[in-house]
Amino acid sequence: MTIQNDMMGAIRAVVADEVAKTLGRQVELLEQIARYLGVAPSRAPAAAAAKRASPPVASKREGAKVLAAKTKSPAPKRRGRPRKVIAEAASQESAASPFKAGQEVRYKQGRGSFTAHVTSIDEKAGTVTLARDSDGKQVARPFAKVEAA
Repeated sequence: MTIQNDMMGAIRAVVADEVAKTLGRQVELLEQIARYLGVAPSRAPAAAAAKRASPPVASKREGAKVLAAKTKSPAPKRRGRPRKVIAEAASQESAASPFKAGQEVRYKQGRGSFTAHVTSIDEKAGTVTLARDSDGKQVARPFAKVEAA
């Protein structure tokens, strides 16, 4: 029984050493968090710090800043569907109305096409309010569906 306990203790010690070597900085951070929260760490922090082989964080950060200052990388390429903000900015740039109040235009509605006069323009929404020539009905249509007559 004692031989088995000694063997288990030796295996645990070897595993603990390998974990400390591999995850040295992370173990130290977890122990700091545990101390902050008031939970007793499972291992003594001094032992973990003594076995830790990685350099302090400050020197890593300084090295990263120097490296970043030397090499300016280009902005990463954007892939996929553009974000809403980009699409809104593009639509606002193209929102300048090609129509004027009182202008005679043609617009598409369903399967038909109608002549009308522009009564008002909403550049923010990208729509034009029209008065249909045939019956005078007020209709709001997007810029894309309206063309100059």
